Amino acid sequence: MIPVARPYLDEEEQQAVRKVLQSGMLAEGKVAREFEREFSEYVGTKYATVTTNGTTALSTALEAMDIQPGDEVITSPFTFIASANTIAMIGAIPVFVDIKKETYNIDPELIEKAITKKTRAIMPVHIFGSPCDMKHIMEIAEKHNLQVIEDACQAHGAKFEGKMIGSIGHVAAFSFYATKNMMTGEGGMITTNDEEIYEKALMIKNHGRGKKGGYSHFRIGYNYRMLDVVSALGRVQLKRLPKAVEIRQRNARLYNELLSDVEELRPQIMEVGGESSYHIYAPRIYSKRVTRDEMVQKLRENNIGSRSVYALPCHKQDTYINIEQWRWAKFVKYPDYSKLSLPNSEEVGDVHFDIPVHPFVTEEQVEQIASTIKKILS
Repeated sequence: MIPVARPYLDEEEQQAVRKVLQSGMLAEGKVAREFEREFSEYVGTKYATVTTNGTTALSTALEAMDIQPGDEVITSPFTFIASANTIAMIGAIPVFVDIKKETYNIDPELIEKAITKKTRAIMPVHIFGSPCDMKHIMEIAEKHNLQVIEDACQAHGAKFEGKMIGSIGHVAAFSFYATKNMMTGEGGMITTNDEEIYEKALMIKNHGRGKKGGYSHFRIGYNYRMLDVVSALGRVQLKRLPKAVEIRQRNARLYNELLSDVEELRPQIMEVGGESSYHIYAPRIYSKRVTRDEMVQKLRENNIGSRSVYALPCHKQDTYINIEQWRWAKFVKYPDYSKLSLPNSEEVGDVHFDIPVHPFVTEEQVEQIASTIKKILS
Protein backbone atom coordinates (compact mmCIF):
# COMPACT_ATOMS: atom_id res chain seq x y z
CA MET A 1 0.00 0.00 0.00
CA ILE A 2 1.19 3.49 -0.87
CA PRO A 3 -0.24 5.35 2.16
CA VAL A 4 -2.11 8.59 1.67
CA ALA A 5 -0.01 10.15 4.46
CA ARG A 6 3.23 9.15 6.17
CA PRO A 7 5.28 11.04 8.76
CA TYR A 8 9.04 11.41 8.35
CA LEU A 9 10.73 10.17 11.53
CA ASP A 10 14.25 8.82 11.93
CA GLU A 11 17.21 8.77 14.31
CA GLU A 12 17.51 12.57 14.47
CA GLU A 13 14.03 12.91 15.99
CA GLN A 14 14.79 10.10 18.42
CA GLN A 15 18.03 11.74 19.51
CA ALA A 16 16.28 15.08 20.05
CA VAL A 17 13.61 13.46 22.21
CA ARG A 18 16.15 11.41 24.18
CA LYS A 19 18.14 14.55 24.92
CA VAL A 20 15.09 16.18 26.48
CA LEU A 21 14.21 13.03 28.44
CA GLN A 22 17.75 12.79 29.76
CA SER A 23 17.66 16.43 30.86
CA GLY A 24 14.72 15.73 33.15
CA MET A 25 13.10 19.02 32.05
CA LEU A 26 9.99 17.89 30.16
CA ALA A 27 7.49 20.74 30.52
CA GLU A 28 7.41 23.74 28.18
CA GLY A 29 10.76 25.48 28.57
CA LYS A 30 14.00 26.22 26.75
CA VAL A 31 13.40 23.80 23.87
CA ALA A 32 9.97 25.31 23.24
CA ARG A 33 11.49 28.80 23.23
CA GLU A 34 14.03 27.72 20.59
CA PHE A 35 11.27 26.12 18.51
CA GLU A 36 9.25 29.34 18.66
CA ARG A 37 12.26 31.44 17.67
CA GLU A 38 13.15 29.18 14.73
CA PHE A 39 9.55 28.96 13.52
CA SER A 40 9.00 32.72 13.66
CA GLU A 41 12.22 33.22 11.68
CA TYR A 42 11.06 30.69 9.09
CA VAL A 43 7.61 32.28 8.70
CA GLY A 44 8.94 35.82 8.98
CA THR A 45 7.05 37.16 11.98
CA LYS A 46 8.24 38.94 15.11
CA TYR A 47 6.49 36.56 17.49
CA ALA A 48 5.45 32.92 17.79
CA THR A 49 4.17 30.81 20.65
CA VAL A 50 3.52 27.07 20.86
CA THR A 51 0.23 25.48 21.89
CA THR A 52 -1.07 21.96 22.42
CA ASN A 53 -2.59 21.63 18.92
CA GLY A 54 -3.94 23.55 15.95
CA THR A 55 -7.39 23.88 17.48
CA THR A 56 -6.09 25.58 20.63
CA ALA A 57 -3.85 27.74 18.46
CA LEU A 58 -6.94 29.00 16.62
CA SER A 59 -9.10 29.48 19.73
CA THR A 60 -6.28 31.20 21.65
CA ALA A 61 -5.60 33.55 18.73
CA LEU A 62 -9.29 34.44 18.41
CA GLU A 63 -9.53 35.18 22.13
CA ALA A 64 -6.31 37.21 21.97
CA MET A 65 -7.91 39.28 19.21
CA ASP A 66 -10.72 40.10 21.69
CA ILE A 67 -13.43 38.41 19.64
CA GLN A 68 -16.51 38.56 21.90
CA PRO A 69 -19.66 36.43 22.27
CA GLY A 70 -22.09 37.42 19.53
CA ASP A 71 -19.37 38.75 17.22
CA GLU A 72 -19.35 37.36 13.69
CA VAL A 73 -16.30 35.76 12.12
CA ILE A 74 -16.43 34.99 8.40
CA THR A 75 -14.86 31.71 7.36
CA SER A 76 -14.99 28.83 4.90
CA PRO A 77 -17.30 25.83 5.30
CA PHE A 78 -14.95 23.61 3.26
CA THR A 79 -12.45 22.75 5.96
CA PHE A 80 -11.93 20.58 9.01
CA ILE A 81 -14.64 21.45 11.52
CA ALA A 82 -12.12 22.82 14.04
CA SER A 83 -11.95 26.05 12.04
CA ALA A 84 -15.61 26.84 12.68
CA ASN A 85 -15.71 25.21 16.11
CA THR A 86 -13.02 27.51 17.51
CA ILE A 87 -15.21 30.48 16.59
CA ALA A 88 -18.27 28.95 18.27
CA MET A 89 -16.23 27.79 21.28
CA ILE A 90 -15.74 31.39 22.45
CA GLY A 91 -19.37 32.32 21.78
CA ALA A 92 -18.80 34.02 18.44
CA ILE A 93 -20.83 33.23 15.34
CA PRO A 94 -19.29 31.40 12.35
CA VAL A 95 -20.51 33.02 9.15
CA PHE A 96 -19.92 30.58 6.31
CA VAL A 97 -19.07 32.02 2.91
CA ASP A 98 -18.82 29.83 -0.16
CA ILE A 99 -15.57 28.88 -1.86
CA LYS A 100 -14.35 29.20 -5.42
CA LYS A 101 -14.92 25.85 -7.07
CA GLU A 102 -11.54 25.84 -8.81
CA THR A 103 -9.35 26.83 -5.85
CA TYR A 104 -11.42 25.37 -2.95
CA ASN A 105 -10.64 28.61 -1.08
CA ILE A 106 -13.03 31.21 0.34
CA ASP A 107 -14.30 33.67 -2.27
CA PRO A 108 -13.31 37.26 -1.36
CA GLU A 109 -16.15 38.70 -3.44
CA LEU A 110 -18.62 36.86 -1.22
CA ILE A 111 -16.77 37.86 1.96
CA GLU A 112 -17.54 41.53 1.39
CA LYS A 113 -21.23 40.76 0.81
CA ALA A 114 -21.40 38.87 4.13
CA ILE A 115 -20.05 41.71 6.28
CA THR A 116 -22.51 43.15 8.83
CA LYS A 117 -22.32 45.47 11.84
CA LYS A 118 -21.44 42.41 13.96
CA THR A 119 -18.52 41.27 11.80
CA ARG A 120 -15.19 41.49 13.63
CA ALA A 121 -12.84 39.16 11.77
CA ILE A 122 -12.18 37.02 8.72
CA MET A 123 -10.68 33.54 9.04
CA PRO A 124 -9.42 32.41 5.61
CA VAL A 125 -8.44 28.73 5.51
CA HIS A 126 -5.50 27.83 3.27
CA ILE A 127 -7.08 24.53 2.38
CA PHE A 128 -4.83 21.61 1.46
CA GLY A 129 -1.84 23.96 1.68
CA SER A 130 -3.06 26.24 -1.11
CA PRO A 131 -3.03 29.95 -0.13
CA CYS A 132 -6.15 32.07 -0.22
CA ASP A 133 -6.20 35.36 -2.13
CA MET A 134 -4.64 37.22 0.80
CA LYS A 135 -4.14 40.47 -1.09
CA HIS A 136 -7.87 40.81 -1.73
CA ILE A 137 -8.79 39.62 1.77
CA MET A 138 -6.44 42.07 3.50
CA GLU A 139 -7.81 44.92 1.37
CA ILE A 140 -11.35 44.02 2.46
CA ALA A 141 -10.25 43.80 6.08
CA GLU A 142 -8.59 47.21 5.96
CA LYS A 143 -11.60 48.78 4.26
CA HIS A 144 -13.99 47.50 6.93
CA ASN A 145 -11.61 47.66 9.92
CA LEU A 146 -11.61 43.89 10.44
CA GLN A 147 -8.95 41.56 11.80
CA VAL A 148 -7.66 38.58 9.81
CA ILE A 149 -6.67 35.27 11.37
CA GLU A 150 -5.05 32.89 8.91
CA ASP A 151 -5.98 29.26 9.44
CA ALA A 152 -2.62 27.95 8.26
CA CYS A 153 -3.02 24.54 9.91
CA GLN A 154 -2.41 22.83 6.55
CA ALA A 155 -0.14 25.40 4.94
CA HIS A 156 3.35 25.02 6.41
CA GLY A 157 5.76 26.26 3.75
CA ALA A 158 3.15 27.82 1.45
CA LYS A 159 3.59 31.35 0.09
CA PHE A 160 1.48 34.15 -1.35
CA GLU A 161 3.17 36.78 -3.52
CA GLY A 162 6.51 35.72 -2.07
CA LYS A 163 5.42 36.04 1.58
CA MET A 164 5.19 33.03 3.83
CA ILE A 165 1.70 32.00 4.83
CA GLY A 166 1.34 32.85 8.51
CA SER A 167 2.95 36.28 8.13
CA ILE A 168 0.27 38.15 6.15
CA GLY A 169 -2.77 38.33 8.43
CA HIS A 170 -2.87 39.92 11.87
CA VAL A 171 -2.34 36.49 13.41
CA ALA A 172 -2.08 32.89 12.17
CA ALA A 173 -2.44 29.39 13.56
CA PHE A 174 -0.59 26.21 12.54
CA SER A 175 -1.15 22.57 13.41
CA PHE A 176 1.51 19.90 13.85
CA TYR A 177 -0.86 16.94 13.76
CA ALA A 178 0.67 13.62 12.68
CA THR A 179 -0.31 13.93 9.00
CA LYS A 180 0.78 17.54 8.45
CA ASN A 181 3.73 18.72 6.32
CA MET A 182 5.70 18.97 9.54
CA MET A 183 4.42 17.20 12.62
CA THR A 184 4.89 16.52 16.31
CA GLY A 185 2.00 14.07 16.70
CA GLU A 186 -0.07 16.85 18.27
CA GLY A 187 0.91 20.48 18.62
CA GLY A 188 0.24 23.98 17.37
CA MET A 189 1.82 27.40 16.84
CA ILE A 190 0.54 30.99 16.78
CA THR A 191 2.44 33.57 14.72
CA THR A 192 1.93 37.33 14.68
CA ASN A 193 3.64 40.69 14.31
CA ASP A 194 1.29 42.25 16.84
CA GLU A 195 2.89 42.46 20.28
CA GLU A 196 -0.43 42.96 22.06
CA ILE A 197 -1.96 39.84 20.49
CA TYR A 198 1.20 37.91 21.30
CA GLU A 199 1.23 38.91 24.96
CA LYS A 200 -2.46 38.10 25.34
CA ALA A 201 -1.92 34.71 23.72
CA LEU A 202 0.88 33.96 26.18
CA MET A 203 -1.48 34.61 29.08
CA ILE A 204 -4.47 32.77 27.61
CA LYS A 205 -2.50 29.58 26.96
CA ASN A 206 -0.88 29.60 30.41
CA HIS A 207 -3.59 30.10 33.04
CA GLY A 208 -3.66 33.87 32.57
CA ARG A 209 -0.09 34.34 33.80
CA GLY A 210 2.08 37.23 32.66
CA LYS A 211 5.26 36.90 30.60
CA LYS A 212 7.39 36.42 33.71
CA GLY A 213 5.36 33.41 34.84
CA GLY A 214 5.12 32.76 38.55
CA TYR A 215 1.78 32.69 40.33
CA SER A 216 0.44 36.08 39.35
CA HIS A 217 -2.59 35.78 37.08
CA PHE A 218 -4.20 38.57 35.07
CA ARG A 219 -7.09 36.97 33.16
CA ILE A 220 -8.94 33.69 32.74
CA GLY A 221 -6.63 31.27 30.95
CA TYR A 222 -6.12 27.63 30.07
CA ASN A 223 -3.34 25.08 29.97
CA TYR A 224 -2.39 24.93 26.29
CA ARG A 225 1.36 24.57 26.82
CA MET A 226 3.54 22.31 24.65
CA LEU A 227 5.94 19.81 26.22
CA ASP A 228 9.63 20.27 25.45
CA VAL A 229 9.64 16.65 24.22
CA VAL A 230 7.11 17.69 21.57
CA SER A 231 9.01 20.89 20.78
CA ALA A 232 12.17 18.83 20.21
CA LEU A 233 10.35 16.89 17.50
CA GLY A 234 9.14 20.17 15.99
CA ARG A 235 12.64 21.63 15.72
CA VAL A 236 13.89 18.63 13.71
CA GLN A 237 10.75 18.59 11.57
CA LEU A 238 11.13 22.29 10.80
CA LYS A 239 14.61 21.65 9.40
CA ARG A 240 13.11 19.00 7.10
CA LEU A 241 10.19 21.17 5.99
CA PRO A 242 11.72 23.04 2.99
CA LYS A 243 12.88 19.83 1.32
CA ALA A 244 9.62 18.07 2.14
CA VAL A 245 7.60 20.88 0.55
CA GLU A 246 9.86 20.80 -2.50
CA ILE A 247 9.13 17.09 -3.02
CA ARG A 248 5.40 17.59 -2.51
CA GLN A 249 5.43 20.34 -5.14
CA ARG A 250 7.38 18.10 -7.52
CA ASN A 251 4.87 15.29 -7.08
CA ALA A 252 1.95 17.66 -7.61
CA ARG A 253 3.48 19.05 -10.82
CA LEU A 254 3.96 15.52 -12.09
CA TYR A 255 0.35 14.61 -11.31
CA ASN A 256 -0.80 17.74 -13.16
CA GLU A 257 1.23 16.75 -16.21
CA LEU A 258 0.27 13.08 -16.24
CA LEU A 259 -3.45 13.69 -15.68
CA SER A 260 -3.79 16.82 -17.83
CA ASP A 261 -5.40 14.86 -20.67
CA VAL A 262 -8.03 13.21 -18.45
CA GLU A 263 -11.23 15.14 -19.14
CA GLU A 264 -13.05 13.65 -16.14
CA LEU A 265 -10.58 15.18 -13.64
CA ARG A 266 -10.11 18.77 -12.50
CA PRO A 267 -7.14 19.62 -10.23
CA GLN A 268 -7.26 22.20 -7.46
CA ILE A 269 -6.05 25.46 -9.00
CA MET A 270 -3.89 27.93 -7.10
CA GLU A 271 -4.85 31.56 -6.60
CA VAL A 272 -2.81 34.01 -8.68
CA GLY A 273 0.31 34.68 -6.62
CA GLY A 274 -0.11 31.52 -4.56
CA GLU A 275 2.46 28.78 -4.03
CA SER A 276 0.93 25.68 -2.49
CA SER A 277 2.79 23.43 -0.06
CA TYR A 278 0.48 20.55 -1.09
CA HIS A 279 -0.54 19.13 2.24
CA ILE A 280 -3.06 17.23 0.12
CA TYR A 281 -3.39 16.66 -3.63
CA ALA A 282 -7.14 16.47 -4.28
CA PRO A 283 -8.59 16.55 -7.80
CA ARG A 284 -12.32 16.56 -8.54
CA ILE A 285 -13.88 13.75 -10.55
CA TYR A 286 -16.70 14.30 -13.07
CA SER A 287 -17.40 10.90 -14.61
CA LYS A 288 -20.61 9.21 -15.71
CA ARG A 289 -19.01 5.80 -15.20
CA VAL A 290 -17.14 6.13 -11.90
CA THR A 291 -18.33 7.94 -8.80
CA ARG A 292 -15.97 9.60 -6.36
CA ASP A 293 -16.55 6.88 -3.76
CA GLU A 294 -15.93 4.18 -6.36
CA MET A 295 -12.67 5.87 -7.35
CA VAL A 296 -11.51 5.88 -3.72
CA GLN A 297 -12.45 2.22 -3.29
CA LYS A 298 -10.81 1.09 -6.52
CA LEU A 299 -7.60 2.95 -5.70
CA ARG A 300 -7.49 1.19 -2.34
CA GLU A 301 -8.04 -2.13 -4.07
CA ASN A 302 -4.93 -1.29 -6.11
CA ASN A 303 -2.93 -0.62 -2.91
CA ILE A 304 -3.07 3.15 -3.30
CA GLY A 305 -4.18 5.19 -0.31
CA SER A 306 -7.13 7.47 -1.05
CA ARG A 307 -9.90 9.19 0.86
CA SER A 308 -12.30 12.10 0.72
CA VAL A 309 -11.77 14.59 3.52
CA TYR A 310 -14.47 17.17 4.25
CA ALA A 311 -17.00 15.41 2.02
CA LEU A 312 -19.59 17.05 4.27
CA PRO A 313 -18.92 20.80 4.61
CA CYS A 314 -19.26 22.38 8.06
CA HIS A 315 -22.71 23.89 7.46
CA LYS A 316 -24.03 20.42 6.61
CA GLN A 317 -22.66 18.82 9.78
CA ASP A 318 -25.09 17.97 12.59
CA THR A 319 -23.00 20.22 14.83
CA TYR A 320 -24.30 23.30 13.02
CA ILE A 321 -27.66 22.00 11.86
CA ASN A 322 -28.40 21.45 15.58
CA ILE A 323 -26.50 24.48 16.84
CA GLU A 324 -29.38 25.41 19.17
CA GLN A 325 -28.13 22.61 21.45
CA TRP A 326 -24.78 24.35 21.96
CA ARG A 327 -24.43 26.04 25.34
CA TRP A 328 -23.78 29.50 23.85
CA ALA A 329 -27.14 29.31 22.03
CA LYS A 330 -28.76 30.40 25.30
CA PHE A 331 -27.06 33.77 24.93
CA VAL A 332 -26.23 34.10 21.23
CA LYS A 333 -28.59 33.86 18.27
CA TYR A 334 -27.09 31.69 15.56
CA PRO A 335 -28.34 31.59 11.98
CA ASP A 336 -30.35 28.63 10.78
CA TYR A 337 -27.50 26.74 9.15
CA SER A 338 -29.89 24.01 7.94
CA LYS A 339 -31.25 26.47 5.37
CA LEU A 340 -27.82 27.58 4.17
CA SER A 341 -26.97 26.69 0.57
CA LEU A 342 -23.32 26.97 -0.49
CA PRO A 343 -23.25 25.17 -3.83
CA ASN A 344 -19.51 25.24 -4.55
CA SER A 345 -18.56 23.87 -1.14
CA GLU A 346 -21.19 21.17 -1.46
CA GLU A 347 -20.14 20.23 -4.99
CA VAL A 348 -16.42 20.04 -4.16
CA GLY A 349 -17.31 18.00 -1.08
CA ASP A 350 -19.18 15.54 -3.33
CA VAL A 351 -16.54 15.05 -6.02
CA HIS A 352 -13.02 15.55 -4.65
CA PHE A 353 -10.68 12.78 -3.53
CA ASP A 354 -7.07 12.83 -2.42
CA ILE A 355 -4.08 10.73 -3.40
CA PRO A 356 -0.56 10.35 -1.97
CA VAL A 357 1.69 13.39 -2.47
CA HIS A 358 3.94 13.20 0.62
CA PRO A 359 7.77 13.10 0.42
CA PHE A 360 7.97 9.30 0.51
CA VAL A 361 6.09 9.08 -2.80
CA THR A 362 8.59 8.58 -5.61
CA GLU A 363 8.23 9.82 -9.17
CA GLU A 364 7.74 6.21 -10.26
CA GLN A 365 4.89 5.83 -7.79
CA VAL A 366 3.28 9.06 -9.00
CA GLU A 367 3.36 7.61 -12.51
CA GLN A 368 1.89 4.35 -11.19
CA ILE A 369 -0.92 6.18 -9.37
CA ALA A 370 -1.74 8.33 -12.40
CA SER A 371 -1.78 5.27 -14.63
CA THR A 372 -4.10 3.45 -12.24
CA ILE A 373 -6.52 6.40 -12.18
CA LYS A 374 -6.63 6.40 -15.98
CA LYS A 375 -7.33 2.67 -16.04
CA ILE A 376 -10.14 3.02 -13.52
CA LEU A 377 -11.75 5.78 -15.58
CA SER A 378 -11.44 3.82 -18.81
